[in-house]
Amino acid sequence: MMRVGRRYGLGSLFGKTLRDSSWAALVVFGLLALFVVAGGWVMTDTYGSPEARRDLAAMAMGLPPELRGVYGSPVNVGTLGGFISWHYGADIALLVGLWSILALSGTLATEASRGSLDVLATTARSRSAIAVQKTLAHVAAMLVAMTGVAAVAWVTGVVFGTEPGDAIPLDAAAGFAIGTAARGLVAGSIAFALAPLLGRGASAGIAGVALLGGYLTYGYRTVVPLFDTLAGFSWFSWLAGHIPLAGAVDWGGVAITAAVTVAFLAAGIALFARRDIGVTLPLPSPRLPAGLIGVGGPAGRAFGEALPSAVWWGIGCAVYGAVLAVTSTSLLDMLTSSPTLSALYSSLFPGIDVTTPAGFLQLAFVDFGFILIGLAAAMFVAGRWSDESAGRLEGLLAAPLTRVRWALASGVAATVAVVVVMALLVAAVGVGLASAGQDPRPAMTGTLVLGIYGAAVVGVGMAAGGLAGPASAAPVAAAFTIGTFLLDTLAPVLRLPDWVAQLALTTHLGEPLVGRWDAVGLAACAMLAVGGMAIGAVGLRRRDIAC
Repeated sequence: MMRVGRRYGLGSLFGKTLRDSSWAALVVFGLLALFVVAGGWVMTDTYGSPEARRDLAAMAMGLPPELRGVYGSPVNVGTLGGFISWHYGADIALLVGLWSILALSGTLATEASRGSLDVLATTARSRSAIAVQKTLAHVAAMLVAMTGVAAVAWVTGVVFGTEPGDAIPLDAAAGFAIGTAARGLVAGSIAFALAPLLGRGASAGIAGVALLGGYLTYGYRTVVPLFDTLAGFSWFSWLAGHIPLAGAVDWGGVAITAAVTVAFLAAGIALFARRDIGVTLPLPSPRLPAGLIGVGGPAGRAFGEALPSAVWWGIGCAVYGAVLAVTSTSLLDMLTSSPTLSALYSSLFPGIDVTTPAGFLQLAFVDFGFILIGLAAAMFVAGRWSDESAGRLEGLLAAPLTRVRWALASGVAATVAVVVVMALLVAAVGVGLASAGQDPRPAMTGTLVLGIYGAAVVGVGMAAGGLAGPASAAPVAAAFTIGTFLLDTLAPVLRLPDWVAQLALTTHLGEPLVGRWDAVGLAACAMLAVGGMAIGAVGLRRRDIAC
């Protein structure tokens, strides 16, 4: 039995890493399955007749380039598989890419920072073997999750298919899963290659910029001439023709993406094998005065450690927001010159004036912005509770530092890191709108709500870490972020009871970019932020410190 288990990686470093990745793989599988099933439900419930299908296809083909950049190019959207690929394809690709980035940026870098890899490297395993096994474990977790997604896609075609062309063959479902895995792994491979050089925070930030930048340059290549040149370097361009659920495959694009992924993974393995463990290169940046980062106390130390990650997360979010702000001008010009199109958008998005740049950003940016800021907050929380999980907290508490003070200082530092991300994002949105000749003030003010939401996520993560231990902090914060997004997005689609939709915190934040703020939601965010830190501090004081 033991021999069989070891043959399949059980009891090995590969098996341990795969086991540690199992919950993340299960969560990603559940999210993607929900998107696929929601697509099938919408097609049956809303577009169940041939006439409705024809109207859907006509509307999709009539979208201006600005919104095609958000949704993607429509291919056979009158079929169930084509609709799923068009309406949810971008969300699926970005979520899988973010998972892969977070996993592969930290699979070696996090343990190196904790010092556990130094012990592992003294065993008979070579460094290359360690890196290879950890990399293959994430690839295996990705393949397991995508196998489940393929099965769900096939079942969705069987259950919800009502018109000719709705059936999703097994080979199309498998092709969809393989393409999704390729999109995710190439993003993570960039982070993996950079992590031995730059550490987890900077490598994840750069890979996130590449992910969002590639998505935007390909999606808006017809709007911004410069993007048409840059789009060829994006894997979104390489895989543009691979839409198996819509009946189009491009295995050549998949092969190119896989080759680039293997090259980056091999580079990461080679760098890890050749460099000193845990020694990273500082990125060039202006030297900050000690007072600016608060050196001299637990809050200053915590913020100083979180600052590099905050800057790179901020750059990634800023690129996304700035590009959407700049491209809003083309949509506004089109709507102004076409009363019919303007009326169509008013009917699709009642209550939002899409003829203003703030209205466009409210539609195109805010929902995914909540995900980005929430996942950034989860990473900052994970960094703070790593003091306890790595055994450093016991040494810190040997000084004149109480548990409560450490917990509160850590929560404040993570919140200030969120503020740094928001400052970069607000500045980028302002510059983008100003360069397009638009008034940036309403959108810049409204964007601040993302930071308020991020502070609430920090509070949730700090409370979980204090009550249940450091291992639960980041997963609970990430689950809160993703669960909120799913409730807010899918509850109206699936026509769930209103009280279910009201469970999502983002439904109580109004539409801030167009000037509608919800005081109740903002108060709830403040209570979660402050109360979460207080609960985390009390919880840490009342329990044993984990080793």
